[in-house]
Amino acid sequence: MSTEDPAGAAVRQANAAACLTVLRDQLRPLTIAELALATGLSRPTVNAVITDLLRSGPVRSAGSRQAPGAGRPARAYGFDPDAGRVAGIDVGDRRVRAWIADLAGGLVGRAETRVPGGTTGAGRIAAVRQTVRDALADSGAEPGALRSVGIGVPGILDSAGRVARSLAVPDWIGLDLAARLERSLGCPVLVENDIKLAALAEQRLRSDGDDLVFLQLGHRISAALIMNGAILQGRHRLAGELGSLRGMRWTESSVRGRLRWRTARTGRKVFELARSGDHRATAEVEAFCAEIAPKIATLALTVDPSVIIIGGGLSQAGDTLIEPLTAAIHHDLMTDDKPAVAAAHLATEGTLCGALGSAFEFHSAEILGVPGVPARWSSWADTPTTQRENARMTR
Repeated sequence: MSTEDPAGAAVRQANAAACLTVLRDQLRPLTIAELALATGLSRPTVNAVITDLLRSGPVRSAGSRQAPGAGRPARAYGFDPDAGRVAGIDVGDRRVRAWIADLAGGLVGRAETRVPGGTTGAGRIAAVRQTVRDALADSGAEPGALRSVGIGVPGILDSAGRVARSLAVPDWIGLDLAARLERSLGCPVLVENDIKLAALAEQRLRSDGDDLVFLQLGHRISAALIMNGAILQGRHRLAGELGSLRGMRWTESSVRGRLRWRTARTGRKVFELARSGDHRATAEVEAFCAEIAPKIATLALTVDPSVIIIGGGLSQAGDTLIEPLTAAIHHDLMTDDKPAVAAAHLATEGTLCGALGSAFEFHSAEILGVPGVPARWSSWADTPTTQRENARMTR
């Protein structure tokens, strides 16, 4: 039976997390004295932490370095980002995408696997495995380097983490996907709803509050809520699952939740026409915003967020969507204080970012040997893909 003092253990973990975070975020090895200065910890405390991290964490001795002034050279220690890999996966309707990060959070590998329509649940699991293998190979690492995986899935999870409902992958209903993948990938796996992960990523990348309503606007509309810096799940993980309300339709023209458009075949094209000045498309955009605004306003009055974030493919329309939608939502709210409405930082990469960041957050002990090391969310905000998306949104 362990007799370790819980309070003392918590302090030691916090000290280790502080030292590891500084080593990870530096571009060069540091001495004990430099680590003590950077963390505010005593040199004996830092020395004890480093001794432990050399055994269990991604810390390596980096030789000796001459300190300023007289005295013997001091031994330096560095963070080894290539000691392992972490994966974030987005399971979409027609493709599986994966990001691979090194232990410092740097993106070092990517892969994508197309999934034909009608693919079985088992076939999609095989696609996930193949995509992870391809992304690991792209990162220059072997499969055994994988320390954790976060995966976003299109469906509702129950309180036990099993898939309870999924229109996209009905074969997964009742499946403990995390357990299935852990056996084949050989590491801890975190499974979460794809929209909730995208919402979490947006919250982590923003500085205007811990509470937000997130709307994913694409072929369909989905919602997620972030309260006090965490995904609002509710008793049965159903918070924000408006699609589970009988008779729920975001628009009168939608069919089984899928949006339908009159001016053009796709929403993207409708917004492109509206941006170019097409009057019919502009009228359709305004009518669309007025139709969905009451439901968004209801969510806003329920949780009183600081901001409403619009993600998904349609968010790339920028102000062509955000301005009329803001006007429609604010018109429906009779309150003096109205939440801001803003386009997502990550229009289509939110789930990947959320999956990767959640893996780092929830599996810090398995990844780094120390719990509580903060994930480097900002590392994934300016990937080449998101840079291209942001350029399109601002044109």
